[in-house]
Amino acid sequence: MVLGEAFHRRTTKDVAARLDVLEKAAVLIFDPDNVRYLTGLAVRPTDRPLAACVWADGRTALFVPHLEAEHLASGWVRDIRWYAEYPAEEAPVRWMAREAGSPLLVDSLGADAWTQLQAEVADVALLDPVRELRQVKTPAEIDLIERAADYADLALERTYARLTTGSAEREVLAEILTVVDGMMRAELGDLYDDPGPGITGSLQSGTRAALPHAPTSARRLTRGDSVVTEFVTNVGGYHARAGATFFVGDPLRDVVRWVEAAMVAQDAARAAMTPGMPAEGVDQAARKVFDRLGLISNVRHRTGQGIGLARCEAPWLTRSQQTPLQVGMVLANRPGIFVPGRTGTRNSETVVVEAEGPRVLNPRLDRWSNVEARLKEF
Repeated sequence: MVLGEAFHRRTTKDVAARLDVLEKAAVLIFDPDNVRYLTGLAVRPTDRPLAACVWADGRTALFVPHLEAEHLASGWVRDIRWYAEYPAEEAPVRWMAREAGSPLLVDSLGADAWTQLQAEVADVALLDPVRELRQVKTPAEIDLIERAADYADLALERTYARLTTGSAEREVLAEILTVVDGMMRAELGDLYDDPGPGITGSLQSGTRAALPHAPTSARRLTRGDSVVTEFVTNVGGYHARAGATFFVGDPLRDVVRWVEAAMVAQDAARAAMTPGMPAEGVDQAARKVFDRLGLISNVRHRTGQGIGLARCEAPWLTRSQQTPLQVGMVLANRPGIFVPGRTGTRNSETVVVEAEGPRVLNPRLDRWSNVEARLKEF
C-alpha cells in the first residue's frame, strides 16, 4: 500500500458520499486501477472476477475467488468475501450482486458478465463514480508521477546517446528498457511495481515514424533518419511519459519544419493547461498551430490525455471534451504530425496543472528545446 491507509479510506468515503447523492445502495468496482485507487491493492485481471464493493454507509469489502482470499487479506480492508471457483454453483458476478444489494452501480463489466449480473439484480446501472475522483491527484500521487518522469527522462537521454547509423530499432530499444528497468528494480524497492516491467517504450525511424503506434522493428537506422521515441514509466503504480524526435544526421528542410511545428504546438498546448480551461481547449491550442502552418491534415491523434494509475485516462485532450481542468490534474502533452511515406514527429511530456499554471514534471527535456540539440550525427 504505497499511499497509506488514510488515503484509501478517504477515497472510499468520497465514493460512499457519491452513492448517497445518486441514491444507490452500493457500487461494484471491477476495473483494476479503480480497485487499487480504493484499496491500495495491486490486482491483476484474470478470468476469475474480483471486485471491491463500497456501500453508501461507507463500508468496504473485497469479493474475490477463494484462492486469492488469504493473499488479499494483507491490506486494510478486513471484509474479504470469497466464492468457490470449483465446483462453481453459479456465476460469481451473480453472487457479488446479491452480496452488494440493490439499487446497484457497476463501474465496468463485460457483456456476458453484465447479462449474468442483471439476472440477479433488476435495479443496476453502469456508472463509474471513481473516474472523476482519480482525475485530480494529491501531492503524494504527484510525487510518485514525478519520480516516474525522472526515469522516463533518463531513458530518453540514454536513447539519444545510443542512436547510431546501423543500429536496429529493436536493439536500441531493448538495451534501454533492460538497463533502466534494472535500475528501477535496484533503486525503488517496494515502489517497483511488480510484476513489472517498470518501463515500456517505442521507437520508430525513417518512414516508419509516420505510423504513430507502429511496433518497433528490425529496421536499421540510416543517415538522415528522424527517430520518434517515447517511454512510459511506472513508480508505485503511477505513470509518466517522456518522448522526443531525434535526427541521425542532418535532416531535410521540410522535416525540420515539421519537427519545429510539433514543438510549437506542444508549447501552445502546455500554455493552455490552466485551471478552468475545458479539456478540448488544450487540443484546440495545438491544432491551431498546425492549421496555421498548413499541417492540420497530418494530425492523426488527440493532443494528449490524463495520466496516473493508467497510462491513458480522463480527462481526454480532444474535441468535444468539456471537462474543466483543475489544480492537481496531471496530463500527457504529446501532439504530433505524421506524413505518410515520409516521416513523423511527436514530443511527449508530463504536466501537472497548478494554480499558477502548468508545471512540467520532466524538466530535463529542456535540453532538447531546439532542433540543433536533437542532431545525433553531423
